[in-house]
Amino acid sequence: MNYIQSTSAFHVTWLSRLNPIYRILSDIQYVEDFFETGNIYLSSFKNFKKYEDEMQGDKTEGHNLVGGFDGKDSSQYVSYDGGVNAYVLCTTNSLKENVIKNFKGVGAIKIKDSVNFGKEIARKLSFVNTGIEGDCIYGDSKVQILENEQNKVFQNIDFKNPVSIKEELSQITLGVEMFMKHKKYEHQQEHRLLWFSEVQINSGIIIHCPEVIKYCDKIIF
Repeated sequence: MNYIQSTSAFHVTWLSRLNPIYRILSDIQYVEDFFETGNIYLSSFKNFKKYEDEMQGDKTEGHNLVGGFDGKDSSQYVSYDGGVNAYVLCTTNSLKENVIKNFKGVGAIKIKDSVNFGKEIARKLSFVNTGIEGDCIYGDSKVQILENEQNKVFQNIDFKNPVSIKEELSQITLGVEMFMKHKKYEHQQEHRLLWFSEVQINSGIIIHCPEVIKYCDKIIF
């Protein structure tokens, strides 16, 4: 049998279907202000630890304990805080009643295209050239026990060299600690957007970005 390989001369555009995410807000003025001016507040991991409301804040946000066994019946772990250089926008995949109640929601920004939304905001932030988004990961513990190749890399880290520790850990964990949350928050179905700065982020920031309005719809509860 003869097979004929044919290729199309036409340009092919390949897209990924995007599910909407929702930024729930507790003041109707915040919703209106966003759709009128494009003003939006980005928080930080340091801020998360200050919130008194248990369902809105978490004093262990970004904290990670990672390590593994060395093959000699002993183990070693490194404790650190991730996301210290990140701006964060917390959203949800769900508009269920209990989630809205957790955040005292009166309205929401429905983000229909989070990829372009994130890129436009990145252009407004100083010292930022990298970003990531994704769903949070829920579990009973924030401890990462490494195995196989990851554990081999970890055991060979030069723990006397702070720079080496930071670089190697970032390669091993891939920033998963910034998406890890305790199981009690699982009903919130959180989706996070993070923008990484070259400097440490100690507080939140209001940015003016009317360019993202076209990627959003207004929802009033």
